[in-house]
Amino acid sequence: MLPEARNPPEQPSSASSLTAPDTRTVVGGRIRVLFGCFGWPSGVLEVASWAKRQGLAEPLIVQLPSDESGRRSFLQRLKRFDPHVVGFRLEGGGLDEIKRWIAAVRGCCHAEIVLGGPTPTSHPGEVLDECGADYVFAGEAEEAFARFLRVARQRNSKDRQPEISGLAYRYGGRTCVNTLPPDGYGRTVLDTQRLVCSNTLRCLRNGVRPVAPVEVIAANRLDWSLLTGFDGEMDGLYFTGGRGCPGSCTFCARLHGNDVRNKSAAQLLEEIADADAKVAEGTIKLSRWHLFQHVEDPALRKRRVAWAAIYDEDFFLDRRRAIEFFRLWDKGPLPQRYRISLQTNPCSMLAEGSAHDELLYWIDRVKPMVQLGAESFHDDLLLRWRKRHSVRELETVLTALDATRQDYTVFQLLSDFDTTPEELIESLRRMTLSALRHRRMRIASSPFTIPLYDSEVRKRLEFDGRLCRSQATHFTDYERPQPGWMDPLTSELADLADAELQYALQPEHRNGALLQAFEAVVDRIGRQRPSWRIRQLQDQASRALEQVKDAQFQGV
Repeated sequence: MLPEARNPPEQPSSASSLTAPDTRTVVGGRIRVLFGCFGWPSGVLEVASWAKRQGLAEPLIVQLPSDESGRRSFLQRLKRFDPHVVGFRLEGGGLDEIKRWIAAVRGCCHAEIVLGGPTPTSHPGEVLDECGADYVFAGEAEEAFARFLRVARQRNSKDRQPEISGLAYRYGGRTCVNTLPPDGYGRTVLDTQRLVCSNTLRCLRNGVRPVAPVEVIAANRLDWSLLTGFDGEMDGLYFTGGRGCPGSCTFCARLHGNDVRNKSAAQLLEEIADADAKVAEGTIKLSRWHLFQHVEDPALRKRRVAWAAIYDEDFFLDRRRAIEFFRLWDKGPLPQRYRISLQTNPCSMLAEGSAHDELLYWIDRVKPMVQLGAESFHDDLLLRWRKRHSVRELETVLTALDATRQDYTVFQLLSDFDTTPEELIESLRRMTLSALRHRRMRIASSPFTIPLYDSEVRKRLEFDGRLCRSQATHFTDYERPQPGWMDPLTSELADLADAELQYALQPEHRNGALLQAFEAVVDRIGRQRPSWRIRQLQDQASRALEQVKDAQFQGV
């Protein structure tokens, strides 16, 4: 751990290892923390702002460059700042790059290195061993990192690491983790054994993944002055509007838990306005496009704006907050420079089976990009995935959104690990016919659900013996699709369809992409070795394709 804080000496000592006996002093009680991040500082800004607000650290957030000259510039800034702690955020696909940055930091300073983010949350021990960091934080780290900084000021801080919820660290030559992710069947070994206190470890504070309580989220304020080196243009501003979701979708890792904790409408608007002020002064640079070009309003179509994207697992779950936010947004100057983007579940837009009138009024007025977590137009799949809505409810919402005269997005998954070719063709048919009825609908498609480590999908695959060692050899295997666990023909058909559906996100290419996706599926089935089943499958796909062509011709 870091050394305990002491009064600043006349001349600060030079850098040395923070875990060695001759550690340097934490000058003035402030611990210098440098966070490096790729692109937008998702999550990092919240943690850094809270640490500064608590008076525990002097943080700095630096954008990690992709070119060699930028890398040298970053390392020079690192040496000048001389941090006690360097932190990185790790999510799917970034492991190798993070390892390179850790090696670069090791080569030029003696800072302790900490990691956080989605991948460390699911695999804290494995990430610690793989990356060579000093500490890994699982879960939401505002309070855990603050506790880490407070413990650093105390004597024998190394011995107090077990007090920090969500922390993974090394002690006595062993990797220790202060959370207990469940095994493939939802239990840990200790859940079946009683402790001396006749309680289970899961009931203890450090036995669960930490989350930031609503009081911390409400009290925190994003400190944009912490950003430096964000020189490139970004396509928008990104904000965390809330955390947690009451749903139980089988493919979701539920990193933020089921306890919903939202920022108020006023707090969220304040964050966007503060970021906009940084854009005005040039600290943050944005690209702007005609993001309203598919809205039936000539004045809006000419407006060049950037995205103001709100990450919230279900923005309309609290409709009162959503409506209040739209009211505040509509009163100010921000709509002249941004288009709101948000995510929601279709059922959150309904009241007693019909679209919520007041919510639809404000969607029509504000014209946000509503992104619906539809996932499928096949009722069997929605039931299997434990989605909270039905296809009938989804269609009700799509019809209501059509009436607001703007484009919107539907997230679509083509298959899971139990999908058959027959089911995939039927799912594709239903989605395509719905899209042709709703011409404003954009489609964001993915070929497979991903067996995220903490998801019910992964647990079921493991229980069925389908996650064998030859297929899941590394923790990163749980962050990408694994067609080897599927029916081979289903996997290939899903990939072929998705290769065309990637263009369905653009309204001008959408209908062509839908037709080409079906044609690719029919062509591939036709090249399969003939059998009774294949002939049945080919007949099903051909009839579905003719139905799609007929619907396009009729302009349904």
